[in-house]
Amino acid sequence: MKRNLLIALAVILLSAVASTANAQNWRPPSTEMPSMPSMNELGGNWMGARAAWFTGVAAISGVEGGSLSAVGQARSGSPQAQVVHFNSGPVPVVSWQDRNSDGRADVVEIFRAGGVIIQVIDADYNGNANVLRVYDAGGSLLREDRF
Repeated sequence: MKRNLLIALAVILLSAVASTANAQNWRPPSTEMPSMPSMNELGGNWMGARAAWFTGVAAISGVEGGSLSAVGQARSGSPQAQVVHFNSGPVPVVSWQDRNSDGRADVVEIFRAGGVIIQVIDADYNGNANVLRVYDAGGSLLREDRF
C-alpha cells in the first residue's frame, strides 16, 4: 500500500515538473494577440484561424486542444465574446479576456490542474503581447519576459 502511494506521488511530482519545464519553453505563436470569437463561433469551429494559440498547450496543461469546450461571456450589447474559457469538463485549460473592447484578447492564460501556469499580456492594449509570465505549479512566478 505504501509503495503504491509513493509511486502515485512520484508520478504527480514528475508530471508537475514536466509541465513546468514545458511551460518555461513555451512561447506565444505571435506577439499579435488572438482575435476574440463571436458567441456564435463558440458553438462551431472556434479554433479555426486561432489554432496556433493552442499549439503546445497539451504539453503544459495535460489536455489536448481538440477536447476543449468553449464557454463565453458576451460583451454587453455585442455578439463579440469578452471572456472565453476553454475547458476540459469543469476544469479551465485556457482563458482569453478582452478588457478594452478592441476585439483582441488582452490576457491569455494557460492552466494546469486549475492553476495559472502561463500568462500572455497586452499591457498597453495595442493588440500585441508585451509580457509573458511563467509560474510554477505552486503559483510562484518563475520568469517574466518583456517583448
